[in-house]
Amino acid sequence: MASASATSSILSRHWLRRALVATAAVIAVGAAAFAVSWSVLSRDADSFLTLFALRVPKTITKVLDQNGNVIGIFAEEHRVVIPYGDIPKAFVNAVVATEDADFWGHSGVSGRGIARAGWNFVASFGRRREGGSTLTMQLIRTVTAKRQKRLDRKLKEIILARKLEKAYSKKQIMEMYANEVWFGGTRYGIEVAAQFYFGKSAPQLNVEECILLAGIINNPAYYNPYSNDPAIRRLVRSRRDHVVIRMAKEGYLKPQEASLLLERPIRLARENAHEEAVAPYAVEEVRKYLYEKYGREQVLNGGLEVTTTLDSFWQESANDAVRAGVKAVDRRRGFRKEGVQFVTDPETTQLNGWKRYLEPGDGVRGVILGWKGGKAQVRIGKATLEVPDTAFAWAGKDLQKLLPRGAAPLFTVKTAEDGTPKTLELDQDPSVEGSLLAVDPKTGEIRAMVGGYDFNRSKFNRTTQALRQVGSTMKAFVYGAAFTAGKTPATMVQDVPTRFLDTVDFLTVTNPDGTSEFKPLRSNVKPYEPKNYERDFWGPIPIWEALRDSRNVPAVRTLDDVGVLNVIDFARKCGITGTIPPYPSMALGSADLTLKEMVRGYATIANGGLQSPAPFLIKKVVDRNGRVLESHGGSATEQVLDPQSTFQLIQCLQGVATSGTGARSNEVGWPVAGKTGTTDDHTDGWFIGFSTRVVCGVWVGLDEKKTIFRGADGAKVALPIWIDFMKAALPTTPREEFQAPEGMEWADVDRYTGLLATSATSDRVLHLAFKPGTAPRSGSDAEAIQKVREARDKANGQPVEVRIWGRPKPVEEPKPVDLGASDPNA
Repeated sequence: MASASATSSILSRHWLRRALVATAAVIAVGAAAFAVSWSVLSRDADSFLTLFALRVPKTITKVLDQNGNVIGIFAEEHRVVIPYGDIPKAFVNAVVATEDADFWGHSGVSGRGIARAGWNFVASFGRRREGGSTLTMQLIRTVTAKRQKRLDRKLKEIILARKLEKAYSKKQIMEMYANEVWFGGTRYGIEVAAQFYFGKSAPQLNVEECILLAGIINNPAYYNPYSNDPAIRRLVRSRRDHVVIRMAKEGYLKPQEASLLLERPIRLARENAHEEAVAPYAVEEVRKYLYEKYGREQVLNGGLEVTTTLDSFWQESANDAVRAGVKAVDRRRGFRKEGVQFVTDPETTQLNGWKRYLEPGDGVRGVILGWKGGKAQVRIGKATLEVPDTAFAWAGKDLQKLLPRGAAPLFTVKTAEDGTPKTLELDQDPSVEGSLLAVDPKTGEIRAMVGGYDFNRSKFNRTTQALRQVGSTMKAFVYGAAFTAGKTPATMVQDVPTRFLDTVDFLTVTNPDGTSEFKPLRSNVKPYEPKNYERDFWGPIPIWEALRDSRNVPAVRTLDDVGVLNVIDFARKCGITGTIPPYPSMALGSADLTLKEMVRGYATIANGGLQSPAPFLIKKVVDRNGRVLESHGGSATEQVLDPQSTFQLIQCLQGVATSGTGARSNEVGWPVAGKTGTTDDHTDGWFIGFSTRVVCGVWVGLDEKKTIFRGADGAKVALPIWIDFMKAALPTTPREEFQAPEGMEWADVDRYTGLLATSATSDRVLHLAFKPGTAPRSGSDAEAIQKVREARDKANGQPVEVRIWGRPKPVEEPKPVDLGASDPNA
């Protein structure tokens, strides 16, 4: 037995030595083969690298938003190969998030990617195969046109990828990738893809367009956005949504931004040719500035890079809000038959836009084939739809006469299935215009600018160029000056019939009995007699209520009490630079000013009296070599208004936004303040509102000074646009309450009498902040309430009070409060 055991042991050692020798031989041969392969592949890699070293792309001028997304370009020609700087940042982020999350950190091979691919293979029992390829490896595969799923091919990709990563920077590799990647058909590179799918150069792509292209990369032959197959279209959208979700998970999108993008339809160039640039009015402002400073040649061919203050997400939301709001206002003006096209052959005529893949919200013309049973037979392409008369209701009566057979009005697609409209609603291109400007009050940076309904229709920028009467938005400056002069939100003002006579136009004659008469010094001179919007009078009311409900007569009387030059001085400190005529009507917004300067004025108020810098668009201009040619910034550092007076004004404007003429702004669910504005004959509608972080102003009207429609006040026409925009913008900012400055005193006030709230006060309590020593000292009792009630009852029938409007009072500093004086609010 021992002998057998020894023999077995010898045989085992002999076998082990042979195995070790064989293994060493295999390893040696393998190492030699690997060394040979490495040497061969290294030579291949060297030639591969040389291929890209010879590229010298031209340059163009790009306009970027604050996050680096391209919102416009200036160039004489669009090319195929573009440098890294022209590749939209959103495309880079989308590709990295979806295809290679570790791209910026790995050296050509991603351990996480390989592990994920292996796990998915095992978890799916071999049904889900992923290569774990990095973008660098994908680039190699694209350039070498070798896509076989073979081990030796994968090994070559790994070797080449590591060589490529040592020879080039990450940005250079991304540049190569973006210029080489396949987008379907014969289309390679992002520039060609941008032109094919969106009809624009790559640097002009917006965020959602970049995301769609990043999604196509996975399988361009399959994910075809232009496919007529509804199932493919749904898959394309699903793939787009996958990219959005990946970007959110990797931190390239905020949750709010991702939610907005997931709601957007896919829009392509050949299907939606009417789509315009993200921020055409702002980009045009930039172009004019650059042309003037650097010259046309430098702008078109010099490769400048202009970083603006805009936020693309805010801008998109602003575009949508203005377009929807202006359309809604225009409908209230009525249907315009002159805007309807007519065709001679309703059965066979083909109209532009019918080949598009139509989705809800799209506009398209439809041909009326006839009417039957109160329904219109409408043809769009090969589809014929029955459209009920309710879809035409806003156009009025006599629809069959208004839209007979052969009429081709514009419709909005309400619902669609697989690109074909199912339900429609009558629409029209609006004659009404609108503008919106949103700024950061602390820096003056413009976050969104919409200068009109359609830039292609009118390039006139109504945020900066249109001088319009500002209506009651001017009252903020009137009452701001009043608080600076010592009045408080609880100070009672008289809302009674009042006539203002200017000493320039009228001579005062005193009769023997002591009475006075006023005789005009020239013909056709009339006194100024302001009216409230409802043509009634409320008698004595506190300033808080006068501003909340935008009462006109108290505003003009307050202007007269405070002094028109004091009010103008207050407005100037806020940042208003335009002409303000020193007349009584100034209190009601008779001055013609721009939206831009009004927004700045309110931004100073939002800052608590720190003057907001003038709104600006350009943060930095860099040349093609990266040298900074100019940079701009802003900071509200100069305290031009009394902080305590300004906070009192903010409190009153919060009242406007929560329970006054702008009460609908409660819908935004955020601490905000603001003011509506309406002009005579309803020619202009305004709303300017703010949080601590954003000030947004909206104007709506016609370019000609005509009535929008009867009753078109700022709350009806401008506020809805403001709400739609702020619902998108505010959640991307910190939620903050307006903070009272140190030293202010708080008191509960009976808003009926302006005195301290007591047991006699029912539900009319205001919790207001006061400067030290200015809060009411008397309590509201039955006698005070009865006195106010009697005054209010006779307000509408009392004789007109005459006030002499002399030459403007000098600017005065506010007097210190006399604590021994009678109650300032009585």
